[in-house]
Amino acid sequence: MPRSVQQNEEMREATKTAVINSAMTLFARNGYAHTSTRAIAKEANISTGLMYHYFSGKEALLKAVFDNCMAVIDADLYGPCNETPQGQRIPDILHAIFDLLAEKAEFWALFYMLRSQPSIMRVLGDDFRFRTAALRGCIEEECQFLNYPNPRVSAHLIYCFIEGTIQQYLLEPENYPLEQVVAEIVGQYE
Repeated sequence: MPRSVQQNEEMREATKTAVINSAMTLFARNGYAHTSTRAIAKEANISTGLMYHYFSGKEALLKAVFDNCMAVIDADLYGPCNETPQGQRIPDILHAIFDLLAEKAEFWALFYMLRSQPSIMRVLGDDFRFRTAALRGCIEEECQFLNYPNPRVSAHLIYCFIEGTIQQYLLEPENYPLEQVVAEIVGQYE
């Protein structure tokens, strides 16, 4: 019996997701510059030709990996910036980030490995900087609303807490006291 249109679409989406996940894993493990499209296709269990049906090349695939990562982050993170009443956003942002870290440590580890590669930053640098600036801007607006003496510096400091906690947790997740560190950081802004 032939597949329905919906079944075909579901298969296409599953294949595309497999390619993106394979690329993310291989880019993080081997580096963007040292990962071939052939290796990505093999990891995704498809032919190289089929991979090119979904993505025009490795750079397009990298952008899809980045968009996928940002969709994961956006789904959990930007709600507090847009939906939480002013005056309460910083604790909600911190909880959203650190909850995502605890729930998806492998995702964050891959994301951070990708993010630190110079060849990736050459392709996605502006996109990364834009995303970072947007989150920091949300925090800065909140600091202004709360009448912090220097909202810009405060936003950078809070962002340092976020980045430092994520990096330290990823280095040693089994021994890092994430819950206690998060409680201390959030407690400073409640």
